[in-house]
Amino acid sequence: MNINIHILSASKDIIAYSEDLKLITEATIALVEKLLPIKDVDIVFYDNPRATIDEIGGIGGFSPNAKLIFISLNPKHLNFKKAIKEELAFTLAHELHHTIRWQKQVEDDTLLEAMIFEGLADHFAIEATGRNKPSLWSYALTPEQKKIFLIKASKEWVKQTYDNNLWFFGSNPDVIPRWTGYTLGYDLVAAYLKANPGTSASKLTFADSSLFIK
Repeated sequence: MNINIHILSASKDIIAYSEDLKLITEATIALVEKLLPIKDVDIVFYDNPRATIDEIGGIGGFSPNAKLIFISLNPKHLNFKKAIKEELAFTLAHELHHTIRWQKQVEDDTLLEAMIFEGLADHFAIEATGRNKPSLWSYALTPEQKKIFLIKASKEWVKQTYDNNLWFFGSNPDVIPRWTGYTLGYDLVAAYLKANPGTSASKLTFADSSLFIK
């Protein structure tokens, strides 16, 4: 295992939080390793407010591949100190799960795969950290919206030309509400876990996305 923590300090606003960032990251890695092996990952913290989620206090995560995690920070957010304490570990566990699932060879980048990718990560973060609720984006729809957009999504499951920004980030919220893909993915995994009580998100890390719609 080789997990490297990089705290970019060109932004002086981050320096005051460096020790907390390091300690929480090390503790989260230990929690994740109890469930799944991690290897060769660079975790980069940097001042990047535009890529953070304002609703959770100025933190955002992104894992482009199996070797790299970017944690964007907005140290000037009014709730940033609270976010580090209450949100950072969950975000890290979520992103670490992404790096592990990235090791699975996926034939097609489809809407279904993207939804399961996110849904599994949030369920895993709950499993690893012990937090009793998912992220805001995993319960962003009303029950009626869930029915409507699950039907719509099911017609696009296997399309490789799906619009990621539309389904996940609300690029056109009048068409598809923000965070729809996250919520539907979380619910699909939740339904499978409920129907199969002997399993867990960690055990399903490399499961084919099609498993969750059978």
